[in-house]
Amino acid sequence: MINSFTGLHAGYYDLIYADKPYADEARFVARHLEAVLGRRPRTLLDLACGTGRHAVEFAAMGIEVTGVDLNEELLAHARERAPGIEFVAQDMCELDLGGARFDAVTCLFDSIGYPRTGERVIAALAGAGRHIAGGGVLAVEFLHAPAMLLHAAPLRVRRWERADGGELLRVSEIRLDVPRQVMEVEYDLVDLRPDGTYERWRERQLNRFFSVEEMRALMAAAGLATVDSVPAYQDSGEIQADTFHVLALARVPRTP
Repeated sequence: MINSFTGLHAGYYDLIYADKPYADEARFVARHLEAVLGRRPRTLLDLACGTGRHAVEFAAMGIEVTGVDLNEELLAHARERAPGIEFVAQDMCELDLGGARFDAVTCLFDSIGYPRTGERVIAALAGAGRHIAGGGVLAVEFLHAPAMLLHAAPLRVRRWERADGGELLRVSEIRLDVPRQVMEVEYDLVDLRPDGTYERWRERQLNRFFSVEEMRALMAAAGLATVDSVPAYQDSGEIQADTFHVLALARVPRTP
């Protein structure tokens, strides 16, 4: 099974993340992209775009957006939501959009951790770099290692009520593989239907977490120069040990 949301997890993805403030997050990222570029990006490539929620928000700002994701189940939702946006099924570690180049490339919601190994993370970052137009910028959100080691909860249980009277239950069991800096999550989803029947779906995902210094080194190995690293979706303050999500911004160094 691919390291992504499938089955019930894909079908109910937008219900599970209905409270995620995509619009606010997109505005935050756009401000930081503009600060580096000196203007708002005209074109943007959103890697690991999922169901297209961030892509839609970027497009609402007047940016021409292309979305890429490995998961066809999630892309089906994205294409239904935003038929005017191009969504492409590709592995970001093997990214190849021909001659397409973008003012900005984003990889949000900690998706850069899914490749896990240093080699594959570098491949994803390098692929992003090859698709950045001259003077463009890359924005990557990642799970911050200190916060994960200090505060990751081993068990989470959540319920969502559906409009049809049914209910979705999700149990998440989390284990940290500290030597590899990988979070292993076992998901158990139960779709409780109004007629008393149910469907169960189990899934395992792996996601890597990084220190700020490590992400900077991985970006350098991919031929990118880190410009800034900030607490994701916080308007002030510095990165602390309890900062769970970091946004790193990088550029392709100009050749002499």
